[in-house]
Amino acid sequence: MSTSSPSEAQAGQPDLVYRSLPILASYLILAASLALNACRTIFVRYQARIKGNDWETPHRRVQFLLFAILAALSLGATWYYMFAFFARSYHNWGASQSLVDLANPEITTLFKLELWLQKAKLFREAWETVIETPARFWWSGQIFSWTTGWSVFLGIMARRYRIPHVWAYMLLGQIVAISFAQNLFFATILVSRQPCQTDGTKKDKSGAQDSIAAWSPPLYAEVLPVAISLISTVLVPTVAHTKYFMLMLLVPHLLLFVPAILRPSQSSTVETRAKDCSEERTIQRYAAFFQWYMVACVIIQAHSTFLVLQEMGQEISVESLRMLAANLPGVIYEHPAVSSVSWDVIYCTITAVAWIAVNGGNPKRMLGQ
Repeated sequence: MSTSSPSEAQAGQPDLVYRSLPILASYLILAASLALNACRTIFVRYQARIKGNDWETPHRRVQFLLFAILAALSLGATWYYMFAFFARSYHNWGASQSLVDLANPEITTLFKLELWLQKAKLFREAWETVIETPARFWWSGQIFSWTTGWSVFLGIMARRYRIPHVWAYMLLGQIVAISFAQNLFFATILVSRQPCQTDGTKKDKSGAQDSIAAWSPPLYAEVLPVAISLISTVLVPTVAHTKYFMLMLLVPHLLLFVPAILRPSQSSTVETRAKDCSEERTIQRYAAFFQWYMVACVIIQAHSTFLVLQEMGQEISVESLRMLAANLPGVIYEHPAVSSVSWDVIYCTITAVAWIAVNGGNPKRMLGQ
Protein backbone atom coordinates (compact mmCIF):
# COMPACT_ATOMS: atom_id res chain seq x y z
CA MET A 1 0.00 0.00 0.00
CA SER A 2 1.46 3.32 -0.99
CA THR A 3 1.33 5.99 1.71
CA SER A 4 2.38 9.55 2.12
CA SER A 5 5.32 10.40 4.36
CA PRO A 6 4.67 11.72 7.89
CA SER A 7 5.74 15.18 6.85
CA GLU A 8 3.29 15.10 3.93
CA ALA A 9 0.50 13.88 6.19
CA GLN A 10 1.21 16.53 8.77
CA ALA A 11 1.39 19.18 6.09
CA GLY A 12 -1.91 17.99 4.68
CA GLN A 13 -3.86 18.04 7.93
CA PRO A 14 -4.13 21.83 8.37
CA ASP A 15 -5.41 22.18 4.81
CA LEU A 16 -8.35 19.82 5.38
CA VAL A 17 -11.69 21.58 5.66
CA TYR A 18 -13.59 20.02 8.56
CA ARG A 19 -17.18 20.01 7.35
CA SER A 20 -18.42 16.41 7.73
CA LEU A 21 -17.61 16.06 11.43
CA PRO A 22 -19.59 19.21 12.37
CA ILE A 23 -22.49 17.92 10.27
CA LEU A 24 -22.43 14.55 12.06
CA ALA A 25 -22.17 16.28 15.44
CA SER A 26 -25.10 18.53 14.56
CA TYR A 27 -27.09 15.49 13.47
CA LEU A 28 -26.53 13.73 16.80
CA ILE A 29 -27.27 16.90 18.78
CA LEU A 30 -30.49 17.43 16.83
CA ALA A 31 -31.55 13.83 17.47
CA ALA A 32 -30.87 14.16 21.19
CA SER A 33 -32.69 17.51 21.34
CA LEU A 34 -35.79 16.15 19.61
CA ALA A 35 -35.87 13.12 21.90
CA LEU A 36 -35.46 15.29 25.01
CA ASN A 37 -38.19 17.66 23.82
CA ALA A 38 -40.60 14.73 23.37
CA CYS A 39 -39.67 13.39 26.80
CA ARG A 40 -40.22 16.86 28.30
CA THR A 41 -43.74 17.01 26.83
CA ILE A 42 -44.45 13.56 28.23
CA PHE A 43 -43.08 14.51 31.66
CA VAL A 44 -45.08 17.74 31.89
CA ARG A 45 -48.34 16.03 30.91
CA TYR A 46 -47.61 13.04 33.15
CA GLN A 47 -47.10 15.34 36.13
CA ALA A 48 -50.35 17.14 35.32
CA ARG A 49 -52.25 13.83 35.26
CA ILE A 50 -50.70 12.72 38.55
CA LYS A 51 -51.39 16.06 40.21
CA GLY A 52 -54.97 16.14 38.96
CA ASN A 53 -55.48 12.43 39.71
CA ASP A 54 -57.57 12.18 36.54
CA TRP A 55 -56.36 8.99 34.89
CA GLU A 56 -59.58 7.71 33.35
CA THR A 57 -58.76 4.00 33.76
CA PRO A 58 -56.58 2.14 36.28
CA HIS A 59 -54.71 0.47 33.40
CA ARG A 60 -53.65 3.76 31.81
CA ARG A 61 -50.38 3.97 33.74
CA VAL A 62 -49.49 0.38 32.85
CA GLN A 63 -50.12 1.15 29.19
CA PHE A 64 -47.94 4.24 29.44
CA LEU A 65 -45.14 2.17 30.98
CA LEU A 66 -45.48 -0.39 28.17
CA PHE A 67 -44.81 2.19 25.45
CA ALA A 68 -42.02 3.83 27.45
CA ILE A 69 -40.27 0.43 27.67
CA LEU A 70 -40.86 -0.22 23.97
CA ALA A 71 -39.33 3.18 23.16
CA ALA A 72 -36.17 2.29 25.08
CA LEU A 73 -35.96 -1.18 23.51
CA SER A 74 -36.47 0.11 19.97
CA LEU A 75 -33.85 2.81 20.43
CA GLY A 76 -31.35 0.30 21.78
CA ALA A 77 -31.94 -2.26 19.03
CA THR A 78 -31.83 0.16 16.09
CA TRP A 79 -28.87 2.22 17.25
CA TYR A 80 -26.77 -0.74 18.38
CA TYR A 81 -26.72 -1.77 14.74
CA MET A 82 -26.43 1.80 13.51
CA PHE A 83 -23.16 2.22 15.40
CA ALA A 84 -22.07 -1.19 14.09
CA PHE A 85 -22.76 0.15 10.59
CA PHE A 86 -20.61 3.21 11.29
CA ALA A 87 -17.80 0.93 12.49
CA ARG A 88 -18.00 -1.31 9.42
CA SER A 89 -18.07 1.66 7.07
CA TYR A 90 -14.99 3.14 8.77
CA HIS A 91 -13.17 -0.20 8.65
CA ASN A 92 -13.94 -0.65 4.94
CA TRP A 93 -12.72 2.88 4.22
CA GLY A 94 -9.53 2.30 6.18
CA ALA A 95 -8.84 -0.95 4.33
CA SER A 96 -9.35 0.61 0.90
CA GLN A 97 -7.72 4.03 1.14
CA SER A 98 -4.08 4.58 0.17
CA LEU A 99 -3.52 8.30 0.64
CA VAL A 100 -2.77 8.45 4.36
CA ASP A 101 -0.88 6.08 6.62
CA LEU A 102 -3.50 5.42 9.31
CA ALA A 103 -0.87 3.82 11.53
CA ASN A 104 1.16 7.03 11.59
CA PRO A 105 0.91 8.48 15.13
CA GLU A 106 1.10 11.98 13.65
CA ILE A 107 -2.28 11.50 11.97
CA THR A 108 -5.00 12.52 14.43
CA THR A 109 -8.21 10.59 14.96
CA LEU A 110 -10.29 13.62 14.00
CA PHE A 111 -8.35 13.92 10.74
CA LYS A 112 -9.07 10.28 9.89
CA LEU A 113 -12.73 10.55 10.85
CA GLU A 114 -13.18 13.63 8.67
CA LEU A 115 -11.58 11.88 5.69
CA TRP A 116 -13.82 8.85 6.23
CA LEU A 117 -17.02 10.90 6.50
CA GLN A 118 -16.19 12.90 3.38
CA LYS A 119 -15.68 9.70 1.45
CA ALA A 120 -18.40 7.50 2.94
CA LYS A 121 -21.68 9.42 2.25
CA LEU A 122 -23.31 7.40 5.03
CA PHE A 123 -26.96 8.16 4.25
CA ARG A 124 -26.71 6.97 0.67
CA GLU A 125 -24.45 4.06 1.59
CA ALA A 126 -26.92 2.81 4.20
CA TRP A 127 -29.97 3.00 1.97
CA GLU A 128 -28.30 1.45 -1.06
CA THR A 129 -27.18 -1.37 1.22
CA VAL A 130 -30.63 -2.09 2.66
CA ILE A 131 -32.27 -2.31 -0.79
CA GLU A 132 -29.40 -4.13 -2.49
CA THR A 133 -31.34 -7.38 -2.89
CA PRO A 134 -35.08 -8.15 -3.04
CA ALA A 135 -34.78 -10.01 0.28
CA ARG A 136 -33.27 -6.97 1.99
CA PHE A 137 -35.92 -4.72 0.50
CA TRP A 138 -38.59 -7.13 1.74
CA TRP A 139 -37.58 -5.86 5.20
CA SER A 140 -36.48 -2.29 4.55
CA GLY A 141 -39.39 -1.41 2.27
CA GLN A 142 -41.78 -1.94 5.15
CA ILE A 143 -40.34 1.05 7.02
CA PHE A 144 -41.64 3.33 4.23
CA SER A 145 -45.12 1.84 4.65
CA TRP A 146 -45.08 2.23 8.43
CA THR A 147 -43.92 5.83 8.16
CA THR A 148 -46.54 6.67 5.56
CA GLY A 149 -49.48 5.48 7.63
CA TRP A 150 -48.07 6.94 10.81
CA SER A 151 -47.82 10.40 9.22
CA VAL A 152 -51.62 10.53 8.93
CA PHE A 153 -52.09 9.12 12.43
CA LEU A 154 -49.74 11.80 13.80
CA GLY A 155 -51.90 14.54 12.34
CA ILE A 156 -55.14 13.04 13.62
CA MET A 157 -53.99 12.55 17.20
CA ALA A 158 -52.06 15.83 17.39
CA ARG A 159 -55.24 17.70 16.45
CA ARG A 160 -57.37 15.69 18.85
CA TYR A 161 -55.02 15.88 21.83
CA ARG A 162 -53.52 19.29 21.03
CA ILE A 163 -49.97 17.91 20.96
CA PRO A 164 -47.58 20.76 20.03
CA HIS A 165 -44.76 20.62 17.47
CA VAL A 166 -45.93 17.30 16.06
CA TRP A 167 -43.53 17.70 13.12
CA ALA A 168 -40.73 17.04 15.64
CA TYR A 169 -41.94 13.45 16.10
CA MET A 170 -41.76 12.84 12.36
CA LEU A 171 -38.29 14.37 12.17
CA LEU A 172 -37.19 12.31 15.18
CA GLY A 173 -38.45 9.17 13.48
CA GLN A 174 -36.62 9.92 10.26
CA ILE A 175 -33.25 10.70 11.83
CA VAL A 176 -33.33 8.19 14.72
CA ALA A 177 -35.92 5.41 14.28
CA ILE A 178 -39.59 5.41 13.37
CA SER A 179 -40.44 2.87 16.07
CA PHE A 180 -38.72 4.99 18.74
CA ALA A 181 -40.69 8.10 17.73
CA GLN A 182 -43.92 6.08 17.48
CA ASN A 183 -43.58 4.78 21.03
CA LEU A 184 -42.82 8.25 22.39
CA PHE A 185 -45.88 9.57 20.58
CA PHE A 186 -48.13 6.83 21.96
CA ALA A 187 -46.78 7.59 25.44
CA THR A 188 -47.60 11.27 24.85
CA ILE A 189 -51.17 10.37 23.90
CA LEU A 190 -51.60 8.25 27.02
CA VAL A 191 -50.54 11.07 29.36
CA SER A 192 -52.68 13.64 27.53
CA ARG A 193 -56.20 14.45 28.67
CA GLN A 194 -59.12 13.08 26.71
CA PRO A 195 -60.08 15.22 23.70
CA CYS A 196 -63.15 17.37 24.05
CA GLN A 197 -66.35 15.83 22.72
CA THR A 198 -68.52 17.48 20.10
CA ASP A 199 -71.76 17.08 21.97
CA GLY A 200 -72.89 20.65 21.40
CA THR A 201 -72.53 21.60 25.06
CA LYS A 202 -69.14 23.25 24.83
CA LYS A 203 -68.80 26.56 23.03
CA ASP A 204 -65.79 28.53 21.90
CA LYS A 205 -65.44 32.31 22.12
CA SER A 206 -67.47 32.82 18.96
CA GLY A 207 -70.29 30.67 20.27
CA ALA A 208 -69.55 27.87 17.82
CA GLN A 209 -69.26 24.23 18.78
CA ASP A 210 -65.81 23.26 19.98
CA SER A 211 -65.28 20.58 17.37
CA ILE A 212 -61.51 20.66 17.24
CA ALA A 213 -61.43 16.99 18.15
CA ALA A 214 -63.24 16.15 14.93
CA TRP A 215 -61.82 18.68 12.51
CA SER A 216 -60.05 17.16 9.54
CA PRO A 217 -58.15 18.72 6.64
CA PRO A 218 -59.26 18.39 3.02
CA LEU A 219 -59.06 14.76 1.94
CA TYR A 220 -56.75 15.38 -1.02
CA ALA A 221 -54.18 17.06 1.24
CA GLU A 222 -53.75 13.80 3.14
CA VAL A 223 -54.27 11.27 0.35
CA LEU A 224 -51.87 12.76 -2.21
CA PRO A 225 -48.71 12.65 -0.03
CA VAL A 226 -49.60 9.12 1.05
CA ALA A 227 -50.20 7.92 -2.52
CA ILE A 228 -46.99 9.49 -3.86
CA SER A 229 -44.98 8.06 -0.96
CA LEU A 230 -46.32 4.54 -1.52
CA ILE A 231 -45.49 4.78 -5.24
CA SER A 232 -41.98 5.98 -4.34
CA THR A 233 -41.59 2.96 -2.07
CA VAL A 234 -42.12 0.63 -5.02
CA LEU A 235 -39.80 2.63 -7.30
CA VAL A 236 -36.85 3.13 -4.92
CA PRO A 237 -35.07 -0.19 -5.75
CA THR A 238 -35.31 0.51 -9.48
CA VAL A 239 -33.22 3.69 -9.23
CA ALA A 240 -30.50 2.44 -6.86
CA HIS A 241 -26.98 3.51 -7.87
CA THR A 242 -28.37 6.13 -10.26
CA LYS A 243 -28.51 9.92 -10.10
CA TYR A 244 -32.22 9.72 -9.28
CA PHE A 245 -31.75 7.63 -6.13
CA MET A 246 -31.38 10.46 -3.61
CA LEU A 247 -34.30 12.35 -5.14
CA MET A 248 -36.53 9.28 -4.92
CA LEU A 249 -35.55 8.85 -1.27
CA LEU A 250 -36.12 12.49 -0.37
CA VAL A 251 -39.61 12.65 -1.91
CA PRO A 252 -41.30 10.51 0.78
CA HIS A 253 -39.02 11.87 3.51
CA LEU A 254 -40.32 15.38 2.84
CA LEU A 255 -43.91 14.64 1.76
CA LEU A 256 -44.68 12.68 4.91
CA PHE A 257 -44.41 15.84 6.99
CA VAL A 258 -47.52 17.15 5.20
CA PRO A 259 -50.26 14.93 6.72
CA ALA A 260 -48.73 15.39 10.18
CA ILE A 261 -48.68 19.20 10.16
CA LEU A 262 -51.94 19.88 8.34
CA ARG A 263 -54.38 22.01 10.25
CA PRO A 264 -58.16 21.55 10.05
CA SER A 265 -60.15 23.49 7.50
CA GLN A 266 -62.54 25.81 9.36
CA SER A 267 -65.90 26.44 7.76
CA SER A 268 -67.40 29.88 7.90
CA THR A 269 -70.66 28.96 9.58
CA VAL A 270 -71.61 26.97 12.63
CA GLU A 271 -74.07 24.89 10.60
CA THR A 272 -71.46 23.86 8.04
CA ARG A 273 -68.97 23.00 10.74
CA ALA A 274 -71.51 20.90 12.58
CA LYS A 275 -72.38 19.02 9.39
CA ASP A 276 -68.89 18.48 7.95
CA CYS A 277 -66.90 18.09 11.15
CA SER A 278 -69.03 15.77 13.27
CA GLU A 279 -66.85 13.47 15.30
CA GLU A 280 -68.60 10.31 14.17
CA ARG A 281 -68.19 11.21 10.51
CA THR A 282 -64.51 12.00 11.00
CA ILE A 283 -63.85 8.69 12.75
CA GLN A 284 -65.57 6.81 9.94
CA ARG A 285 -63.54 8.67 7.35
CA TYR A 286 -60.22 7.78 8.94
CA ALA A 287 -61.24 4.21 9.68
CA ALA A 288 -62.01 3.78 5.97
CA PHE A 289 -58.75 5.50 5.02
CA PHE A 290 -56.66 3.10 7.10
CA GLN A 291 -58.50 0.10 5.69
CA TRP A 292 -57.60 1.13 2.14
CA TYR A 293 -54.07 1.99 3.26
CA MET A 294 -53.61 -1.50 4.72
CA VAL A 295 -54.83 -3.05 1.45
CA ALA A 296 -52.21 -1.02 -0.45
CA CYS A 297 -49.48 -2.10 1.97
CA VAL A 298 -50.45 -5.77 1.61
CA ILE A 299 -50.26 -5.46 -2.18
CA ILE A 300 -46.83 -3.80 -1.99
CA GLN A 301 -45.54 -6.47 0.38
CA ALA A 302 -46.96 -9.23 -1.81
CA HIS A 303 -45.05 -7.72 -4.73
CA SER A 304 -41.86 -7.71 -2.65
CA THR A 305 -42.46 -11.37 -1.75
CA PHE A 306 -42.90 -12.24 -5.43
CA LEU A 307 -39.58 -10.53 -6.28
CA VAL A 308 -37.76 -12.49 -3.58
CA LEU A 309 -39.20 -15.78 -4.84
CA GLN A 310 -38.27 -14.79 -8.38
CA GLU A 311 -34.66 -14.18 -7.31
CA MET A 312 -34.64 -17.57 -5.58
CA GLY A 313 -35.87 -19.17 -8.83
CA GLN A 314 -39.01 -20.39 -7.10
CA GLU A 315 -42.63 -20.31 -8.16
CA ILE A 316 -45.33 -19.38 -5.68
CA SER A 317 -46.25 -22.47 -3.70
CA VAL A 318 -46.66 -23.57 -0.11
CA GLU A 319 -43.19 -25.08 -0.13
CA SER A 320 -41.50 -21.99 -1.60
CA LEU A 321 -43.25 -19.74 0.91
CA ARG A 322 -42.09 -22.05 3.68
CA MET A 323 -38.54 -21.80 2.37
CA LEU A 324 -38.85 -18.01 2.17
CA ALA A 325 -40.07 -17.79 5.77
CA ALA A 326 -37.06 -19.84 6.86
CA ASN A 327 -34.58 -17.63 4.97
CA LEU A 328 -35.91 -14.15 5.71
CA PRO A 329 -34.82 -13.98 9.40
CA GLY A 330 -31.21 -14.58 8.35
CA VAL A 331 -31.36 -11.62 5.97
CA ILE A 332 -31.67 -9.29 8.97
CA TYR A 333 -28.07 -9.97 9.96
CA GLU A 334 -26.43 -9.78 6.54
CA HIS A 335 -25.27 -6.22 7.23
CA PRO A 336 -25.57 -3.84 10.23
CA ALA A 337 -27.55 -1.29 8.17
CA VAL A 338 -30.04 -4.00 7.23
CA SER A 339 -30.24 -5.06 10.89
CA SER A 340 -30.97 -1.50 12.05
CA VAL A 341 -33.83 -0.95 9.58
CA SER A 342 -35.20 -4.47 10.03
CA TRP A 343 -35.38 -4.10 13.80
CA ASP A 344 -37.07 -0.75 13.29
CA VAL A 345 -39.70 -2.57 11.21
CA ILE A 346 -40.06 -5.29 13.85
CA TYR A 347 -40.59 -2.76 16.64
CA CYS A 348 -43.03 -0.76 14.50
CA THR A 349 -45.05 -3.96 14.17
CA ILE A 350 -44.86 -4.72 17.89
CA THR A 351 -45.88 -1.13 18.68
CA ALA A 352 -48.88 -1.25 16.34
CA VAL A 353 -50.02 -4.57 17.82
CA ALA A 354 -49.62 -3.12 21.32
CA TRP A 355 -51.73 -0.06 20.43
CA ILE A 356 -54.45 -2.29 18.96
CA ALA A 357 -54.35 -4.52 22.04
CA VAL A 358 -54.58 -1.73 24.64
CA ASN A 359 -57.57 -0.30 22.76
CA GLY A 360 -59.30 -3.64 22.35
CA GLY A 361 -59.12 -3.42 18.57
CA ASN A 362 -61.77 -0.69 18.58
CA PRO A 363 -61.12 1.79 15.73
CA LYS A 364 -62.84 4.62 17.63
CA ARG A 365 -60.67 4.10 20.70
CA MET A 366 -57.52 3.77 18.60
CA LEU A 367 -58.33 7.13 17.02
CA GLY A 368 -58.86 8.79 20.37
CA GLN A 369 -62.62 8.78 20.85
